[in-house]
Amino acid sequence: VLVYTSAIMVILRFCAGPLVHKLSPLGLLAACSALAALGLAALSKTGSAGMLMIFAAATLYGIGKTFFWPTILGLTSEQCPRGGALTLNAMGGIGMLAVGILGAPFIGYLQESSATRQLESANPALYQTVTVKKDYLLGAYRAIDPVKSAAVADEKSRAEIEAATTTGQFNALAKMALFPVFLLACYLALMAYFKSRGGYRPVRLDSNPVNPGSIPPGSRA
Repeated sequence: VLVYTSAIMVILRFCAGPLVHKLSPLGLLAACSALAALGLAALSKTGSAGMLMIFAAATLYGIGKTFFWPTILGLTSEQCPRGGALTLNAMGGIGMLAVGILGAPFIGYLQESSATRQLESANPALYQTVTVKKDYLLGAYRAIDPVKSAAVADEKSRAEIEAATTTGQFNALAKMALFPVFLLACYLALMAYFKSRGGYRPVRLDSNPVNPGSIPPGSRA
C-alpha cells in the first residue's frame, strides 16, 4: 500500500500546475485535506475488508497527501517572497519535525493506549500481566510489552492481545483523520479571508517598478 500511494504521488505531481491554476493553491490544499481525511477514515474501517476496499481507501489517501508539500511551499513563496530560501527552509523544517519528532511518536501513543484500553476491557487480568508503563509528552500511559506478550502460552490470551493490537492500529488511523479535518477548516478560513480582500493573489515585491531614467540626476546614489 505504501508503494502504491507513493506511485500515486509521483504521477499526480506532474499534474499539479493545471490543478493549482484551476483551484488556487488554497483550494487545492483544502481539497487535499478533505481527501486525506476521507482516506484515513476509510482505512480505519478496513480491518475485515477485502483488497479492493483497502486500495480504494489508499487511493483517496494517496491523492490527498500528494500536493501538501509542494503546494504549501509554493504558497509560502507567493505570500512571503521577502523570506526567500530562509522561509522555505523553515517551512520544510517545521514539516519534517512535525512528522518525524511529533507525528510518529504521537501515532504510536494513540495506537498503544487504544490497544491497552481494548485489552483491559476484554481481559483485565491479562492487561495487568502484559502491559508496562511508558512516558510520553502528554503523560504516562500503559502499553502492551512485546516481550511479556510473547511469553503468554494460552492461545485465547494470545488472540486477545492480537485483537487488541489490531484494534489499536485502526483506532489510531481514525483519530489521525482529525488532523486533516483541522487543516481543512484552516484552509477554508484562509480562503474566506482572501475572498474578503478580493481573491487570492501572490504578493509582489515590486509591483510598480521605477524607471531609472525618471530619477533626477542629483538624487541618484
